[in-house]
Parts: sequence; C-alpha cells; structure tokens
Amino acid sequence: MLRVKFGIPEMENLRPKLRQQKNTRCQPALVRHKSERACEKLEGILVVSHKQPSWIAITAIIFVCLWSSTVWCQYDPTSGPYKVLTLENIVLHDSVRNKSVPIKIYYPDAAGPFPVIIFSHGGLASKDSYSGLGQYWASYGYVSIHPSHSDSVADSGFRGSLRQALSDPREWENRPEDVSFIIDSLAHVETFAPGLRGKLDLRHIGVGGHSFGAYTASLIGGTTIQLPGKVDPQSFADKRVSAVVLLSPQGEGILGLSAHSWDDVHLPMLLMYGSRDFGPFGEEPVWRSEAFAKSPVGNKYEVELMGGTHMGFAGIFKNEDHHVEVFQCAQLETLAFWDAYLKQDPKARQYLESHGLNKFSGNITRFASK
Repeated sequence: MLRVKFGIPEMENLRPKLRQQKNTRCQPALVRHKSERACEKLEGILVVSHKQPSWIAITAIIFVCLWSSTVWCQYDPTSGPYKVLTLENIVLHDSVRNKSVPIKIYYPDAAGPFPVIIFSHGGLASKDSYSGLGQYWASYGYVSIHPSHSDSVADSGFRGSLRQALSDPREWENRPEDVSFIIDSLAHVETFAPGLRGKLDLRHIGVGGHSFGAYTASLIGGTTIQLPGKVDPQSFADKRVSAVVLLSPQGEGILGLSAHSWDDVHLPMLLMYGSRDFGPFGEEPVWRSEAFAKSPVGNKYEVELMGGTHMGFAGIFKNEDHHVEVFQCAQLETLAFWDAYLKQDPKARQYLESHGLNKFSGNITRFASK
C-alpha cells in the first residue's frame, strides 16, 4: 500500500446488462476506438417510393437522420472507447487534520489530459463501491477518483450504524474536507500516481456522490449547514469545482440542512432520485428533490426515475431488469451532464435540455430544469 503525506494544502466491479432497445429505426453503430456513429438503416430510408427521389429530399432526409443520431443516439450504457486502468492501495495523509484518506482511481489508458471527477460514496460504503460509475465515466474520457471516508466500514473500521454516521457533525465536516484535500493533492499527483502525470485537467473538476456522498458533493457545491455551537451557517464550497452531481441527496431537517441551505448553490447541478427512494428517517421520495427546488435558477437539472429505489443508484442488484435499467439511466444522464459542463460539449447540453434520456428509458423518467 502506497501512503503519501502532504503538509498544509495550498488552496466493486459491475458491468451493467445492455438493455434491449425498443426503437431500432435509428440506432448508433458503436465503434470502440472511434467517435463515429451512423444510422444503420440509412439506405432503406433513401428509398421512400417507386418514384426517383429528388436530391433535395435525399439531402434533407440524411440531415434529419444524422441530426437525430447526434442528439438522440449519443449516449449508450455500454463502455466507451477507452480501455480503463485502475490504481488501488493509495492512501493520502492530511497532516493538518492528521487524517488518512484511501482512494481508488479509474482512468483512461490514453494520453489525456482528462477532466477529473471525485465521487463520494454513501454512508458505510467505500472507495470500492460504485465501480460501475467510475469505470463507465473513465471509458468515456474522465479520471474518476473514489475516496473512502471515515464512516467506511471496510477501509476505516467504522463500527457504528448508518444513523450514527449521519448524526455525527464531525463527519458533516470531514467529508467535504476530504474532497478538497484530494483536489489539493492532485497538484502533486506524480508522487503517488506517476502514471497520471499529464493526464489530469485540473481546470475542469466535477464532484458527485450518492446519498451521504450526495450531501458531500452538495456542500462542495455551495450548500451551507448549521453546525452545533456555530451561530452562522457554515460553507465548505470549493471554487475549483465546476459542477456537481447529486444522486439521492437529502432535504432539510437533518444533517444541519435548512430551507435556505441551497441559496448559494450557483454551480451547474444534476439531481437524480427514484420514486421509491425514501429518506433514512421515513421521508417521502420528493424530499430528496429539495436541493433542486430551493437552489437558484441556472444550469440545474432534476430527473426522477419511476420505480427507482435508493440503492438502485449504487448498482447493487441481481437479475432485476428494472433496477438495471434505472442504473443505466443514471450512467447515461450523468455522463451527458459531465460532458456538458466539464467538456463544454454543446450536443451534450442539448441532450440534457431536450430530455434525450427518454429515448432510452421508455418514459420512466420525469424531468425538470431551470
């Protein structure tokens, strides 16, 4: 195990099943090492009658088909064009807090540089969870870094319950501080991961998380909380972060969150939750959407997945087709969001704004944006 210490900072393997596509009229031809996509039945489209079609009509039809392929067929739940490599057994040590942070890194086997995603796990989980997301994003050109926080049973020896972890104000602070410390450490990546030298685009960093990890990402994005013994709400915002993804986040009433906690969340944000995604203390699923409803207007997206449960976003299921589909929807929508706001891809943003996920999901999704 590699352990790396830093001083004061300057500033499980799951491959989802491929869902059978219901609409086969215009599907992408996936080329693993090229970005080219085409409509497989283009020749059949050109012959629309027994009359000789005009070149204007042909041109128009080709344009519509190619445009549709770009907008609607852009995202697929299968792995992307890059081979994915993994770095494990890395432990960073924050001497300021005297705290160790184990991390796992998924990255493309290519030159780069690539945008960076830091993904925070749910309560009691670890860096080895959510591999289905980390590998998927890396296969499409991202470096995905997964830390283990202090409430990790596997890596930190936590022996309390989930409710105990959620109720500990020290963890409310430690989790976002772990993320900011990791960002600090990336300036010295060659000391703990020489293979990543030159591969990191530190101008484009995203932070995501599930459940307690969504809370962590939200704090990094500007959400404020009320800590015991503090008069004013506390902020853990990190201005080096460009966008945040919140999978099954929390609403007000726990974890120091209030009705005004999201007043200063100005970063682009994607929030996803399921219609059966109840809160840890019995809250209705819609409670998880409060970060979207109560944050300022601007580059905010919300997706509710019909029938989706809390652990569906973690990719933990066995032979449950609907849960597989929910997880794949999370893969597609998060990738489109990262592409839009970490790679500034206008087609990805159009995909988000036009609810392109509906083409895949078969209308199990409800969208909102502002």
